Amino acid sequence: MTIGIAVLGAGRIAETAFVPAVAKTDGAEMVAVLSRDQARGEAFAAKCGIARAYSDLDQLLGDDRVDAVIVASPDALHESQVIAAAKAGKHILCEKPMATTVAGCERMADAVRASGVTFMMGFTNRFNSGLQKMKQLMEAGEIGDVRYARVFLTTFANDPNAWRGQSETARYWAMSASGTHVVDLYRWFFGEPARAGGGLFSPVHGSANDEISTYVLDYPGRLVAELTVAAIVPTGNRLELHGDKGAIIGENVFGRPQAQTITCNGRDHDIAPSDSFAGEIGEFVAAIAEGRAPSITLEDGVRNIQIMEAVRD
Repeated sequence: MTIGIAVLGAGRIAETAFVPAVAKTDGAEMVAVLSRDQARGEAFAAKCGIARAYSDLDQLLGDDRVDAVIVASPDALHESQVIAAAKAGKHILCEKPMATTVAGCERMADAVRASGVTFMMGFTNRFNSGLQKMKQLMEAGEIGDVRYARVFLTTFANDPNAWRGQSETARYWAMSASGTHVVDLYRWFFGEPARAGGGLFSPVHGSANDEISTYVLDYPGRLVAELTVAAIVPTGNRLELHGDKGAIIGENVFGRPQAQTITCNGRDHDIAPSDSFAGEIGEFVAAIAEGRAPSITLEDGVRNIQIMEAVRD
């Protein structure tokens, strides 16, 4: 059986990540694309070898060849698109963050649970070989008990007119592009924090959404984990784990880097390159085929936004 997948959104991430990842995945085929502009969608489909392009979501969801959708649209569209896909009986991979508000996430969750479709959150860094290696080293006790974690991560997108900078299409900018990944990483590495604090700032453009944010997650009696993410500075991609027996330092470990550097207590570890999006799509397709929950769940998406919203509000 081949699972027919449609991507909702004809942006860069769809073209450079999702289309190639589906092509690498056995048992999956990209069969359609949705764009708000029909001509743009048709051009995207022609370029990427996709059979059909739609500008109407209901028409796409009515296509029997579409078994599943990848929601890769601006954040503010996630809620309505996921709910519509769930009601149409389509399996769903939703790009991060899940939605713009906790209330929106809860409405999405209700629709997904009522439909019984497979839903997976797109926290692709869980399939990143460098971050997987750091987690393995940590869990093997190489640095003892972790007491402090720190991330500095940028997604340089210094255009306040792009959709992440606009309140109509997103509620976060730096946190949407980068920070949501780090919140998920800390939950993946350490479990649930007891509380979160911090601040969101817009020092350059005065944007409605955050240009730079700092969060601190508290794990009482265990560790403190902090993150700073930015959309207004060009470089930054580092994770530090400090334990009572040493440290693991990861340079250039988030996203899709060509070269990653992992150092544990002064020893370098070679990391084989991997396609984290192919890993993500492979897990999504396997979960559908096997009738099981994926490794990144609906609850992971909801909890992520709960933490982000607690700091924002």
